Amino acid sequence: MKRAVVLSGGGTKGAFELGVWKALNELSIEYDIVTGTSIGSINGALMCMKDYDRCENMWKSMTMTDMMNEPLEKKEVLREIIEKPPLPGDVMSGTLLSGAVDNSPFQSFVESHIDEDEMRRSDVDYGLVTVRLRDRKPFLLTKNDIEEGQICEYIIASSSVYPVFPMHMIGDDYYIDGMYYDNLPIDLAVSMGGTELIVVDLHTEPQHPNYLGRPYVTYITPSEDLGGILEFDPERIEKNINMGYRDAMRVFGKYEGYIYCFEKDTLKEFSASIEKFNALCAMGESAINNNMKGRIRREKNLYHMFHLLEQFSKGKEVRKEDYFIRGAEITAELCKLPHDRVWDMKDLVKEAGYRLVSESSYPDMKLFTSADVNLKKGIKQLKKERGRLYLVGCMYYAYKNNKMDYGKMLSVLKLLPEELAATLFYLSVN
Repeated sequence: MKRAVVLSGGGTKGAFELGVWKALNELSIEYDIVTGTSIGSINGALMCMKDYDRCENMWKSMTMTDMMNEPLEKKEVLREIIEKPPLPGDVMSGTLLSGAVDNSPFQSFVESHIDEDEMRRSDVDYGLVTVRLRDRKPFLLTKNDIEEGQICEYIIASSSVYPVFPMHMIGDDYYIDGMYYDNLPIDLAVSMGGTELIVVDLHTEPQHPNYLGRPYVTYITPSEDLGGILEFDPERIEKNINMGYRDAMRVFGKYEGYIYCFEKDTLKEFSASIEKFNALCAMGESAINNNMKGRIRREKNLYHMFHLLEQFSKGKEVRKEDYFIRGAEITAELCKLPHDRVWDMKDLVKEAGYRLVSESSYPDMKLFTSADVNLKKGIKQLKKERGRLYLVGCMYYAYKNNKMDYGKMLSVLKLLPEELAATLFYLSVN
């Protein structure tokens, strides 16, 4: 068996990968192969060298002046490109004009952090991706494929985010960022002999969803957006490092949750609440189905509460406890509770509970109890004027007093799916 770590490209989002590496070290998870594209090729080179401290120092001291000689703000065309990246076809067809900055500092930066001799002595194999511009040919190269003295050159090529950075010349040819072929080189890792894969994707929506749920793949994605590809703010970088650590620890079963982290034994006092939450969700779906025309509609996922709660499962088998956790997470997001901590469920329930006030503070509860009120119009107005959590309070007291008209459930789930999930969560814990 050979374990491979696969690292995505994504500029300064790559700080997340350092956090994942920290988790692997804590869990004593060894690896035999590392593949990466763009920033993943840089982090991967340091993982090949097994030099975590050097990688950590690199990320915690990194500035924009390490990458380029001129402020990015002076290049309006580049800001537009960063905010709306070009399609691979546009780059490959040569239809874009380069507004590239001078990235000679970046080239020196790579050379100062990557030691080719250490990489070649390492028993960890290494691979990267770049693209030759002349014939649009992708190059998927292992360290043994690369000529002596050229590893840093190919890492720079793999990280040349054209047209932000200029194309990088090696020999007589120009090369550009490997993301234009494969930003997450899983297939390369397999071709190098990887039989167990730890995939670190820097996108919240997986770039290679076909690998989700495969028994030999552990797929790690960020629980929230990592920011821009050239965002050098130290607080953002630190946040992304910590997120990578927490998300990896969760994926490896040390924490519970999907977008929040919970202590492993956090549900031991909530067995009754878990049953109640699932029962409330099932009751809502039953009411919805009874309002649909024809049984065939019941097979659809449209407007089903359980389907909403499953959307972050990413191939994982979902238990009753997981539905409850997702209800807790949706509630926490509506309450704007922070992601950057490991929660005990009791503390989250308490913090979320503070956001609900007395019944008299929700006079618009009648929106959900009266048949004479235009629900869609009322919801739109209240969401704008009072906010989403106010609507949760209205629904909570309507349900609690048995005044909620289940005939309205279809409309409520269609218009307020997350608010309804939070309402059912509150009902299950109170």
